[in-house]
Amino acid sequence: MFGDGRGTEIGEALRGLEQDPVIVLFALLTQLSDVWFLFLLGGVHYIAGDELPQWGIERRHGLFVLGLLLTYVALIGVLKQFFMLPRPPGAGTPPDIQWIPPVLHGVFADISTADGYGFPSGHALGSSLVWGGFALVVGKGKRSRSWLALAGVVIVIVSLARVILGVHYIIDVVVGTVIGLVVLGVLYEVANRGTAPGRVLVVAAGIGVLGLLQGFTFESVAAVGSAVGAWLVWRAVADSTPAHPSNRREIVAGLAVFGLAGGLFVLLYSIEPPLLVTFFGTAIAVGGVVGAPLIGTQLVEQSGGG
Repeated sequence: MFGDGRGTEIGEALRGLEQDPVIVLFALLTQLSDVWFLFLLGGVHYIAGDELPQWGIERRHGLFVLGLLLTYVALIGVLKQFFMLPRPPGAGTPPDIQWIPPVLHGVFADISTADGYGFPSGHALGSSLVWGGFALVVGKGKRSRSWLALAGVVIVIVSLARVILGVHYIIDVVVGTVIGLVVLGVLYEVANRGTAPGRVLVVAAGIGVLGLLQGFTFESVAAVGSAVGAWLVWRAVADSTPAHPSNRREIVAGLAVFGLAGGLFVLLYSIEPPLLVTFFGTAIAVGGVVGAPLIGTQLVEQSGGG
């Protein structure tokens, strides 16, 4: 569709600005829209709710952000498999920076390179969708413009970082950003301005099923398993989950459950088990995240702290 030269001239110009410290800085900044960071952003806000100073939001809004992440993971897999356009040459080769300690070479290689298909950019799509959604629900009154501006800065920085690191063409990040913003606008209204997160989870599960139609891979099965698990658990606990945490002990207990569920998720991605195990494992892991606030509340009550 775009050939091998989509945005090559602009990309080369941006990469011509690179210096070793700049590369390292942008490799770190791109983590602002990596899945693990967005998972923390949505999960922590869902569990802590409005107890976070300045950043606090009602728990349904937190789950809305987490649902946007699940939608992003499912959607980017479908889009990349549909277009099947390559990344720039050398995208999988880490920059040769001599002063990085050997013990950090593996980490730096992981955050500064990319493999698989390149169009559209997942980081650009994810930052637009998740950071944009976060800004919409956390920004209230006079603060709304400030939060939207912050989201815009993150989107621009992450998009530039992907081009400067040489893992995307400029058109990849432009289209990824546009798709993310359009999908966000639709889901924000579908979810009644973020207050009905279950609807977003249904959308994420539906997109995940489309991914299965393209092929049964670890990524496609994990995407649909995560969304289905989240949706099923939310259906079961939506009416019982407190809209706001009542004390810090509940938050700590909920975050502990979140940590265990997140650990299971990381383990599954590390070992890539058989697909059936992947489906149920990711469903349990993400379902555990959705159930974490209620579980945390029950643990505190049972310990006599309620």
